[in-house]
Amino acid sequence: MKNELKNMFTEHWKYLAVNAACELNIFDKIFIGQNSSSKLIESNNWNFKSLKNLLDFLTNDGYLNLTNKIYTLTEKGNLLREENPEGLYYACLNWSAEHLVSWQNLKYSIQSGKSSFEQIYKKPYFDYLNEHPEKLCKYHKAMFEYAIEDYKELPLIIDFGVHNTIMDVGGGYGAAISLIKAKHQNSKCFLFDLHNVVDQVTNKNIERIGGDFFDKIPKCAEAIILSRVLHDWNDEKAKVILKNCFEALPYGGHLYVIENFAEKINDIFLLSLSMTVICESYERTRFEYENLVNETNFRIIKIIQLNNLQYIIKAIK
Repeated sequence: MKNELKNMFTEHWKYLAVNAACELNIFDKIFIGQNSSSKLIESNNWNFKSLKNLLDFLTNDGYLNLTNKIYTLTEKGNLLREENPEGLYYACLNWSAEHLVSWQNLKYSIQSGKSSFEQIYKKPYFDYLNEHPEKLCKYHKAMFEYAIEDYKELPLIIDFGVHNTIMDVGGGYGAAISLIKAKHQNSKCFLFDLHNVVDQVTNKNIERIGGDFFDKIPKCAEAIILSRVLHDWNDEKAKVILKNCFEALPYGGHLYVIENFAEKINDIFLLSLSMTVICESYERTRFEYENLVNETNFRIIKIIQLNNLQYIIKAIK
């Protein structure tokens, strides 16, 4: 029991070591030919002993292979290359820096129910990101890496082809709507998010619209998708988003809410704490999401499982 606890106390070292390797682009550098400790030191002027310890850890933990003093990437290491379009480089970066600092102040969130991020940085999380374009870009790239995997079955599970127009509200860099458009070429697809977010999206098949879903959502689609949006906000703000979706849809229009159901995931507790620490929100149960949707005048017609984590609430105006 003591050994288990001792190991747990320092589990974060592993993530931080991998995170540092990503920040230093070690996986990309090895991929392009800086594949020995001597080449890495010559090219980057790093400290030999510290680098060797990091490389030894990455080898021992299955990120690198070492043969005759030459490093190569394992499948796991290859996923952490910045230039790998199917990788998780930005997802790895996402959980350090301000996120980690906020978690170190978890006690404040437990005592108050409020965001320790906001207490430390004096701004709500998304306002802070919007004032730091580089951080905002990295955040949305991380969310895209998660979403492109999470939503890959979405166009197969839901027949979006019955809708002539579909809008992904708060869709970031457009993972969900891009997958839908690829499946349903005849449907007109819109991506709605803040101007400085949609301006970074390069998919020419999707019409990008900049705006604020707390203000007004344009009336241009007969179906709206909210994919992992509501969990970022407390109940009051979530209802504002839903009410604006309701106003934007025509009579008979469809709403698709994609979220985790807390009661369906065994280890949801830490994720929910993370939402409180960062956004002053939490992971909700199916019942809580149904209440939010019902209270904003939608009529729920079906609940559909998307994957091992997420469910789709299909509702109609």
